[in-house]
Amino acid sequence: MMSSLRARLQRPLVDLIIDASSIINLDNAQALELVAGLSDRTIWLSPLVIGECKPTCAARIVQLEKEGLIRFVNPESVSAETFLSLLETYDLGEGETECLALSLGHPYVMCCDDSKARRIGTKLLGPERVIGSLGLLKSCVSAELISPKQAFDLYELMKKAGGFLPLVASEWFSQPD
Repeated sequence: MMSSLRARLQRPLVDLIIDASSIINLDNAQALELVAGLSDRTIWLSPLVIGECKPTCAARIVQLEKEGLIRFVNPESVSAETFLSLLETYDLGEGETECLALSLGHPYVMCCDDSKARRIGTKLLGPERVIGSLGLLKSCVSAELISPKQAFDLYELMKKAGGFLPLVASEWFSQPD
Protein backbone atom coordinates (compact mmCIF):
# COMPACT_ATOMS: atom_id res chain seq x y z
CA MET A 1 0.00 0.00 0.00
CA MET A 2 2.79 2.45 0.88
CA SER A 3 4.61 1.78 -2.39
CA SER A 4 1.37 2.49 -4.27
CA LEU A 5 0.96 5.81 -2.45
CA ARG A 6 4.59 6.69 -3.12
CA ALA A 7 4.14 5.89 -6.83
CA ARG A 8 1.08 8.16 -7.00
CA LEU A 9 2.90 11.01 -5.29
CA GLN A 10 5.83 10.70 -7.69
CA ARG A 11 3.65 10.98 -10.81
CA PRO A 12 3.70 14.41 -12.41
CA LEU A 13 0.46 16.34 -12.58
CA VAL A 14 -1.04 16.06 -16.06
CA ASP A 15 -3.31 18.65 -17.70
CA LEU A 16 -5.82 16.62 -19.65
CA ILE A 17 -8.13 18.10 -22.30
CA ILE A 18 -11.02 15.74 -23.00
CA ASP A 19 -13.18 15.71 -26.11
CA ALA A 20 -16.88 14.90 -26.28
CA SER A 21 -16.49 11.27 -27.41
CA SER A 22 -14.59 10.41 -24.23
CA ILE A 23 -16.82 12.54 -21.99
CA ILE A 24 -19.94 10.89 -23.42
CA ASN A 25 -18.46 7.38 -23.06
CA LEU A 26 -17.45 8.07 -19.46
CA ASP A 27 -20.82 9.63 -18.68
CA ASN A 28 -22.67 6.66 -20.20
CA ALA A 29 -20.83 4.40 -17.74
CA GLN A 30 -21.37 6.88 -14.88
CA ALA A 31 -17.59 7.09 -14.57
CA LEU A 32 -17.09 10.81 -15.15
CA GLU A 33 -16.85 11.65 -11.45
CA LEU A 34 -14.51 8.68 -10.90
CA VAL A 35 -12.07 9.91 -13.55
CA ALA A 36 -12.39 13.49 -12.29
CA GLY A 37 -11.18 12.16 -8.94
CA LEU A 38 -7.75 11.15 -10.30
CA SER A 39 -5.39 13.16 -8.13
CA ASP A 40 -2.60 13.30 -10.72
CA ARG A 41 -4.81 14.80 -13.45
CA THR A 42 -6.36 18.18 -13.97
CA ILE A 43 -9.28 17.76 -16.33
CA TRP A 44 -10.08 20.60 -18.72
CA LEU A 45 -13.10 20.90 -20.98
CA SER A 46 -13.55 23.30 -23.85
CA PRO A 47 -16.74 25.19 -24.70
CA LEU A 48 -17.47 23.24 -27.91
CA VAL A 49 -17.07 19.91 -26.13
CA ILE A 50 -19.55 20.85 -23.43
CA GLY A 51 -21.97 21.97 -26.14
CA GLU A 52 -21.74 18.54 -27.81
CA CYS A 53 -22.96 16.76 -24.67
CA LYS A 54 -26.57 15.92 -23.80
CA PRO A 55 -28.16 18.29 -21.26
CA THR A 56 -27.94 15.72 -18.43
CA CYS A 57 -24.24 15.17 -19.12
CA ALA A 58 -23.62 18.92 -19.38
CA ALA A 59 -25.37 19.40 -16.02
CA ARG A 60 -23.06 16.80 -14.42
CA ILE A 61 -20.06 18.58 -15.94
CA VAL A 62 -21.19 21.92 -14.50
CA GLN A 63 -21.65 20.30 -11.09
CA LEU A 64 -18.17 18.73 -11.23
CA GLU A 65 -16.74 22.13 -12.18
CA LYS A 66 -18.49 23.71 -9.16
CA GLU A 67 -16.92 20.99 -6.99
CA GLY A 68 -13.49 21.83 -8.40
CA LEU A 69 -13.03 18.44 -10.09
CA ILE A 70 -13.16 19.76 -13.67
CA ARG A 71 -12.01 23.07 -15.11
CA PHE A 72 -13.28 25.00 -18.09
CA VAL A 73 -10.90 26.31 -20.73
CA ASN A 74 -11.08 30.04 -21.35
CA PRO A 75 -12.58 30.28 -24.86
CA GLU A 76 -10.05 33.00 -25.69
CA SER A 77 -7.19 30.53 -25.27
CA VAL A 78 -8.26 28.75 -28.47
CA SER A 79 -6.43 30.19 -31.45
CA ALA A 80 -9.09 30.84 -34.10
CA GLU A 81 -6.44 30.63 -36.82
CA THR A 82 -5.17 27.25 -35.60
CA PHE A 83 -8.71 25.95 -35.09
CA LEU A 84 -9.84 26.89 -38.59
CA SER A 85 -6.66 25.56 -40.19
CA LEU A 86 -7.01 22.20 -38.39
CA LEU A 87 -10.72 22.03 -39.22
CA GLU A 88 -10.03 22.56 -42.91
CA THR A 89 -6.97 20.29 -43.06
CA TYR A 90 -8.23 17.30 -41.10
CA ASP A 91 -12.04 17.46 -41.35
CA LEU A 92 -12.61 16.46 -37.72
CA GLY A 93 -15.59 17.43 -35.61
CA GLU A 94 -15.47 20.84 -33.98
CA GLY A 95 -14.92 19.44 -30.47
CA GLU A 96 -12.02 17.20 -31.52
CA THR A 97 -10.55 20.09 -33.53
CA GLU A 98 -10.81 22.44 -30.56
CA CYS A 99 -9.08 19.92 -28.26
CA LEU A 100 -6.34 19.41 -30.81
CA ALA A 101 -5.86 23.17 -31.27
CA LEU A 102 -5.62 23.64 -27.51
CA SER A 103 -3.13 20.77 -27.21
CA LEU A 104 -0.94 22.29 -29.90
CA GLY A 105 -0.86 25.62 -28.08
CA HIS A 106 -0.60 24.28 -24.51
CA PRO A 107 0.95 21.25 -22.81
CA TYR A 108 -2.34 19.31 -22.62
CA VAL A 109 -2.60 15.57 -23.05
CA MET A 110 -5.53 15.04 -25.40
CA CYS A 111 -8.11 12.44 -24.41
CA CYS A 112 -10.23 11.30 -27.33
CA ASP A 113 -12.09 8.14 -28.31
CA ASP A 114 -12.52 9.10 -31.96
CA SER A 115 -10.06 6.94 -33.90
CA LYS A 116 -9.39 9.48 -36.67
CA ALA A 117 -8.78 12.28 -34.17
CA ARG A 118 -6.49 10.01 -32.13
CA ARG A 119 -4.41 9.17 -35.23
CA ILE A 120 -4.07 12.85 -36.10
CA GLY A 121 -3.35 13.77 -32.47
CA THR A 122 -0.66 11.09 -32.28
CA LYS A 123 0.89 12.42 -35.50
CA LEU A 124 0.89 16.06 -34.36
CA LEU A 125 1.44 15.69 -30.61
CA GLY A 126 3.20 12.35 -30.25
CA PRO A 127 1.81 9.15 -28.72
CA GLU A 128 2.68 10.22 -25.17
CA ARG A 129 0.18 13.12 -25.42
CA VAL A 130 -2.85 11.15 -26.63
CA ILE A 131 -5.03 8.91 -24.46
CA GLY A 132 -8.58 7.54 -24.51
CA SER A 133 -11.26 6.90 -21.92
CA LEU A 134 -9.99 3.33 -21.48
CA GLY A 135 -6.57 4.70 -20.57
CA LEU A 136 -8.26 6.87 -17.96
CA LEU A 137 -10.02 3.83 -16.51
CA LYS A 138 -6.66 2.07 -16.43
CA SER A 139 -5.27 5.08 -14.52
CA CYS A 140 -8.14 4.68 -12.03
CA VAL A 141 -7.05 1.06 -11.52
CA SER A 142 -3.41 2.15 -11.05
CA ALA A 143 -4.55 4.74 -8.51
CA GLU A 144 -6.51 1.99 -6.73
CA LEU A 145 -9.80 3.84 -7.16
CA ILE A 146 -11.35 0.76 -8.80
CA SER A 147 -10.39 -2.84 -9.52
CA PRO A 148 -9.54 -4.15 -12.99
CA LYS A 149 -12.89 -6.00 -12.95
CA GLN A 150 -14.75 -2.76 -12.20
CA ALA A 151 -12.87 -1.00 -15.01
CA PHE A 152 -13.84 -3.77 -17.42
CA ASP A 153 -17.47 -3.54 -16.30
CA LEU A 154 -17.41 0.23 -17.00
CA TYR A 155 -15.88 -0.46 -20.41
CA GLU A 156 -18.70 -2.89 -21.17
CA LEU A 157 -21.27 -0.24 -20.17
CA MET A 158 -19.63 2.20 -22.58
CA LYS A 159 -19.74 -0.36 -25.39
CA LYS A 160 -23.36 -1.27 -24.62
CA ALA A 161 -24.31 2.43 -24.80
CA GLY A 162 -22.83 2.62 -28.31
CA GLY A 163 -19.24 3.65 -27.63
CA PHE A 164 -16.84 2.90 -30.47
CA LEU A 165 -13.99 1.47 -28.43
CA PRO A 166 -11.28 -1.08 -29.18
CA LEU A 167 -11.74 -4.64 -28.03
CA VAL A 168 -9.83 -5.27 -24.82
CA ALA A 169 -9.81 -8.12 -22.35
CA SER A 170 -10.32 -7.52 -18.65
CA GLU A 171 -6.63 -8.31 -18.05
CA TRP A 172 -5.67 -5.19 -20.07
CA PHE A 173 -6.75 -2.97 -17.17
CA SER A 174 -4.21 -4.59 -14.83
CA GLN A 175 -1.26 -4.34 -17.18
CA PRO A 176 1.26 -1.56 -16.50
CA ASP A 177 0.99 1.62 -18.59
